[in-house]
Amino acid sequence: MNPIRVGFIGIGYIASRAHLPALAPLIESNDVVLQAFCDIDEAALKERAAEYKVQAIYTEHQQMLEKEELDALYICLPPTLHTNQIQIAAEKGIHLFVEKPGSLDIAQAIDCASTIEQAGIVSQVGFNFRYYSSSEQARQLLQNRTPRHIAIQMFYSGKPIRWWTSRYEECGGSFVENTIHIVDLARFLLGDITEVSAFYQWRLPGEGPEPMNLPHVYTTNYRFASGVLGNASTARILYNHTEIGRHKITVLSDDSIIEWSNNQIMENGETVFEDTTGATCSENQARAFIEAVRTEDRSIPVSYTHLRAHETDS
Repeated sequence: MNPIRVGFIGIGYIASRAHLPALAPLIESNDVVLQAFCDIDEAALKERAAEYKVQAIYTEHQQMLEKEELDALYICLPPTLHTNQIQIAAEKGIHLFVEKPGSLDIAQAIDCASTIEQAGIVSQVGFNFRYYSSSEQARQLLQNRTPRHIAIQMFYSGKPIRWWTSRYEECGGSFVENTIHIVDLARFLLGDITEVSAFYQWRLPGEGPEPMNLPHVYTTNYRFASGVLGNASTARILYNHTEIGRHKITVLSDDSIIEWSNNQIMENGETVFEDTTGATCSENQARAFIEAVRTEDRSIPVSYTHLRAHETDS
């Protein structure tokens, strides 16, 4: 069985911290080979290529996609840098992993989804909260309950500041850039959302230790198709800390309170599941994506075309 040949466009923060380490076990088992890297930062590109023993490096994605024979491509770029990478790869039959948010422009996102659908390739958007072991366990648990309300909390550090995550025009705000992870998980647990209302607070340049210009505190209300009501509270204000934060979902049913966190589920105050595997959600997601590429299984959640089906939800 030949290894899946993988390329990367963008080898910055998210690729280096999440996706490349997640692929490492698959590289070691010869299920994956890293074929080519592309990035505009030549120094970082050479450093990462040396670390992962990648011979083919490029600063132009068109050149890489023209010259390299790839089975799968990771696009790990800020959304405003998504240009024609998806279209070129899809036309060549290269399966796609696209970091979220896929786009800040709904017309562009719909066009990309149509291109992927017409090409018949596997696609995966980088929503990895579904891939915590606790997420599937919570979903199964809720199938035997009658959910009425969901409360979402996502509080996280303002550090590290990256050039694009501190600017509204580049990332769409803290909610779009990060909180969508846990909202996607809520949809995984409880189904589609049909109505949304929200309030937000804007952080302006000069407020805080780093120059910021984007909404950074949100309160959002939801109505699910099932009738469940919910709210999400999210804030990116902990600027004196780098690793502090909270990701939590609480679901109230007729006779229970179920609390989800990354690696644990509690019901009515008692632990009912604890993940002891040590696998990260990114590792679980990488295994699922590579297996989908190998089998050409387009049902993988969450595909780019799956998101297309919900383009009118909001």
